[in-house]
Amino acid sequence: MTLIWRKAAEPDLEVLAAMNKQLIDDEGSRNPMNLDQLRERMRDWMTTDWEIDLLCNSSGIVGYVLYQFRPASNSATRNEAYLRQYFIKRDYRNQGYGKEGIELLLTERLEGIETITIEVLETNPNGMRFWRKAGFLPYSTTMKRI
Repeated sequence: MTLIWRKAAEPDLEVLAAMNKQLIDDEGSRNPMNLDQLRERMRDWMTTDWEIDLLCNSSGIVGYVLYQFRPASNSATRNEAYLRQYFIKRDYRNQGYGKEGIELLLTERLEGIETITIEVLETNPNGMRFWRKAGFLPYSTTMKRI
């Protein structure tokens, strides 16, 4: 399997919005945004300090990641990364693309970053299993009364 990460650009907004919508549905999120709103949100992220990269193979786009570098809370000289969204298209799941994408992300985009933070919704047990397999461990629990 040959995968690459490439930086997302304006022409990718439609596919990014569609993948983001699938992610919202898959994780059981309460996010009510429609495709137009998701496209605009992606556009906004592209113009700020967020990074959006597309995971691609020889056939096309496999998934995407949205992340941001932040100063480490316990060090003035280190950075950490916050992965806000990581998505693999349904047709590519359970074939190793997700894990390979993470390994590639760590070596190509997050090299030297010691702490990587993610959030996984409790309504997303498949996501929990994936992140555990990728080496992430629970650190804290955020609870809400809704």
